[in-house]
Amino acid sequence: MERPTDTERYTMTTYAVEGPDATEQAKQPPYPGIRKLVAGDIMAWMKLWMPQRAAAGKIGVFDVIRLLWNYCGLRAVLLYRLSHALWKGHVPVLPGIFAQLNVIIHGFDVPSCVEIGPGLYVPHPVGTVIMASRIGANVSLISSITIGMRNVPEFPTIGSNVFVGAGARILGNIVIGDDVNIGANAVVLMDIPSGATAVGVPARILARKPAPEQAGQ
Repeated sequence: MERPTDTERYTMTTYAVEGPDATEQAKQPPYPGIRKLVAGDIMAWMKLWMPQRAAAGKIGVFDVIRLLWNYCGLRAVLLYRLSHALWKGHVPVLPGIFAQLNVIIHGFDVPSCVEIGPGLYVPHPVGTVIMASRIGANVSLISSITIGMRNVPEFPTIGSNVFVGAGARILGNIVIGDDVNIGANAVVLMDIPSGATAVGVPARILARKPAPEQAGQ
């Protein structure tokens, strides 16, 4: 997976179609609206805790209230969504206030400027710090995770359908591909190709899913 430019990163990692069809990818919206983001986040939780409702594609008001009441991780994610929406709308002061409230209330440190696709699942937000160039859709960050810079202010780009285990560190100007699994307490300092599993300190690639054409052979 080649390192994208700033304008390409979100489209490529979040809503990429199957195969390297850049024309089709370019047709995708650069960033979804707040309703789609929030609906995706809620659905990620429903798939785990209300699978039958999720399979039916229904999100009821009482379902949302129940999830918000029981899970601080969802509350933290939605507070980040609010701060980011205000930041995208060029509202002064308030984005930073809500971002700081997230740190105080939930221990979830993610600046308002970070763009994260729908389906973000953070079950244990305390101690999680996120400063990424872009993060794709359907990403799970389990707990006490750091995503950020090393010795220069350059940040990771993370694809879609990525699972990051508890205590992992993803640092520097690196690219994490789609469908990647990162083990607990791994320290990732290099690019990880799509479909790979990375573990260890420093992280090494333990396994990689075969390409579709290889899997069919």
